[in-house]
Amino acid sequence: MLFSTKKIRFLSSFFILFIIFNSLAQQNEGELKIETSAKINTVVNQKKEYNKNLKTLKGYRIQLFYGSEKAAYKIKDEFKALYPDITTKIIFSSPQWKIQVGNFTTRLEADRALIQIKEEYPGAIILATEIDLDK
Repeated sequence: MLFSTKKIRFLSSFFILFIIFNSLAQQNEGELKIETSAKINTVVNQKKEYNKNLKTLKGYRIQLFYGSEKAAYKIKDEFKALYPDITTKIIFSSPQWKIQVGNFTTRLEADRALIQIKEEYPGAIILATEIDLDK
């Protein structure tokens, strides 16, 4: 016989006790109390005030075009007709004009928009840049 009766009883008892203690441990509820100092609250409030004055932050835009001024304005008008809810921005970086769209705070948001935009503008790319805050 592989297992003796004593071993089976011991393993059975151990298993039953394990289940009982595990279920009791899951039933206990606790209370969480967070204590902070006045200095921490002051710093947090200062940061909140600072953030209220921000006009831009690090984010993402989708660049549709890089080229001549005439073509840039044409593409901007076409894009606004297709996607009126997405902000467009023309940027002049000598000697080229750029069309960038959107103000995305996360890369995931930009990736989702890029999937749709690539249907009409296959050369579109995502750029990490300063974006405007809409307040």
